[in-house]
Amino acid sequence: MIATGSDPQIPPIPGLAHAGYWTNREATTLNDIPESIVILGAGPVGIELGQLLRRFGAHVEIIDAADRALAREEPRVSELIADALREDGIRLHLGASVTKITTIDGNRAAQLGTGETVTGAQLLVATGRAPRVAGIGLESVGIQPSPRGIKIDEHCRAGENMWAIGDATGIMPFTHVGMYQARIACADIAGQPVRADYTAIPRVVFSDPEIAAVGLTQEQAAERGLQIATAHLQLADAIARPWTYEKDPRGEIGIIADRRNRTLLGAWAVSPLAGEWIHYAALAIKARTPLDVLRDTVAQFPTYTEAYLKAIEALDLATIEQQSP
Repeated sequence: MIATGSDPQIPPIPGLAHAGYWTNREATTLNDIPESIVILGAGPVGIELGQLLRRFGAHVEIIDAADRALAREEPRVSELIADALREDGIRLHLGASVTKITTIDGNRAAQLGTGETVTGAQLLVATGRAPRVAGIGLESVGIQPSPRGIKIDEHCRAGENMWAIGDATGIMPFTHVGMYQARIACADIAGQPVRADYTAIPRVVFSDPEIAAVGLTQEQAAERGLQIATAHLQLADAIARPWTYEKDPRGEIGIIADRRNRTLLGAWAVSPLAGEWIHYAALAIKARTPLDVLRDTVAQFPTYTEAYLKAIEALDLATIEQQSP
């Protein structure tokens, strides 16, 4: 069983190694909060650690070459989390490339392509992770390592009497995916006919508010040529639970449905506890539950889960029904 995990992906920025930097490991094992920090990467790690350090008192600046945070999620999700980070006092530099890292008076200084220089007492690299597959002897057992990870089949088999799980496979760099693959591999070893299915893996960013998503984005659905219907709701306008949870209710939900098959394709939420109630959508996507069944399912009042029912009701179901086979 190969479960070697992954390593931080360090960008080849001139001066970075000489200036010194943190990865998520140093940032989560620190003893003292830095006065200021520059974070490279506006993905999940950069957002989570940036907000953490800011709320402990550090001045935080986040830089990303993409023109929005969490660029792989829906644009509205990016807007909402960017607003939340700015409200916390975090400065965002999006669509900005770092050309060089230097040190100025003991601080790390990131020179941007725009000519601006962003400085901080510390520098955190949060630009992704790479499977840890090189230099561990995979070639000696007939496996040719790839920078993208160890190739496995639907049973997590990497070769004869060999299995690979977790980040080393390069499939999805989530702890819960590694745990899932471990169950699949162990079942296969025990002779049980199981196969991995990655169609409904939740994606959660533990920020405030939380970000949760599952399934396809609108862009991914369009790339597959699917006919979709979407709904987007402000939670405080649609359900009661936000008003019982906090003084100034926040949160939005979006869903994506397949017009032809009348099933859920994707969902996202930016809201308190979003990571807890995304699983309603995950199960619906995995089981291909018809929208009519979801619409007829009763949710406990008052809960955030009620938002799915309101969102499904907001879909243009008449159009979906007309285009059904």
